[in-house]
Formats: sequence, structure tokens, C-alpha cells
Amino acid sequence: MLKRNIDLIVGSLFIFYFIIINFMSLLMFKYLFLILGLLCFIYHFIKKYLNKKCTLYKIVKGVICCVLIIFILVESIMVLYPKHDLDTKCDYIIVLGALVNKNKISQSLKERLDSCVEYLYLTHDNPKIIVSGGQGRGENISEASAMKSYLLSKGIDEKNIIMEDKSRTTKENFCFSKKIIEGDSHKKIENLNIKVITTDFHTLRSKIISKRVGYANTTFYTSSSNGALFILNYTREFFALICNIIFNC
Repeated sequence: MLKRNIDLIVGSLFIFYFIIINFMSLLMFKYLFLILGLLCFIYHFIKKYLNKKCTLYKIVKGVICCVLIIFILVESIMVLYPKHDLDTKCDYIIVLGALVNKNKISQSLKERLDSCVEYLYLTHDNPKIIVSGGQGRGENISEASAMKSYLLSKGIDEKNIIMEDKSRTTKENFCFSKKIIEGDSHKKIENLNIKVITTDFHTLRSKIISKRVGYANTTFYTSSSNGALFILNYTREFFALICNIIFNC
């Protein structure tokens, strides 16, 4: 009975999860879980009509199994990748930007900035901080400007904060910050230790991108994903990571 209805159970879980996160996230990606749930239900009612000896059926089944294996392996690496390095001293901190709602920082960005403050408190370091993020749709100010204001409100010395307010993507975050850091330090980026502050699910992709644009020594101190959005964030990041690896975007 369980084996015969496993597709209904999985489909119900997908749809139930979509209902939960629908009220918590504005990301269109959340509809993937609704679609997957509906596909599971459709499959349940048509599977007895499928010719399971058909070559096409076997190919599709094989492809799905391969994708699932790759997904599980990549997700495991993302979850286990080191995210809270306190031992490695850094010359600069880069805080990667996130959404600003008009003039107000989003919860995810607040958590990144709080992680930055926490890192400074725990290590007693005094490096310069690059707040990196341009102005996007629905944002009245740049992410960098909002981030700087928040850090100032937390008692961070203004002379230690440098704004990078042109970037729109993670790759641009690192490219534009690299120019600022090299200009400020008069050293090559590969000779500096950089601490990156972002959200946990974003760590592996950030490492790959930073490596591609010349960073040799990056470590991370991340904020944690919201519990209910953990699956959404890590699933979305899987596709973003694959896209980055294939298209270098």
C-alpha cells in the first residue's frame, strides 16, 4: 500500500511545503514545489497506463535518477561546507548585499550584518569592511548605503566601512570589491585574507565565484537560513550553482 501510494505522499508533502512558504517568501521559485506536487499526483493516476517496458520510459526514469543523485551530492556539499571560520585572521571583510525594501534592509540582509558584528565581537579583529551591493528594483537607496547605516547604528567605526555600491550580482560583488581592496591595500587580492559574510546556503557558490575572479584566500562567517525556508533556499541555490558552473554567470 505504501509503495503504491508513495507518489501521493511525496506530492502531498511538496504541496504542503508550498502552502507554508507561500506566506513567507516572495520568490517565484517557490512555485516549483507546487508544480512538483501536482506532477506527482498526475503521475499517480496515469502510471498504470504507462508502458513500463517502453525505451522512452526507461530513459526518462534513468535521467530522473541521475538528477536526484547529483542533487543529493551537491546539496550535501553545500550543507557541509565550512561556514563559521573564527580561526583564520582576515585583512578585509566583504559583506555581500541582499534585498533592501525601499529604505529598509530585509531580514536576510540584517542577519548577514548581525553576523558581521558578531564576528568582530568574537575575534576582536579590526579589519576594514566592504559593504557590497548596488541599487536594484524597489530599492530607494543602494544596498551598500543601507548596510553602512546599519553597521554605524551598531557602533562600527565609519572609517572602517567602505561602500561598493555598483554591483548587481555575486560575481560583480567580488569583482568590484576586488578593485576597491587592491586600491586601498596596494596589494594583490591573492595575497590577502578575505572573510566573506553571506547566508549559509550561498557559501559554496560564493567560494567558486571568488576563486574564479582571483581571490586565493577566502573564508566565511555566515548567517543561518530561516528554518522554514531552509529547503527553498538550498534547492534554489542548487540550480544557481549549476548555472554558475555551466555558464560562469
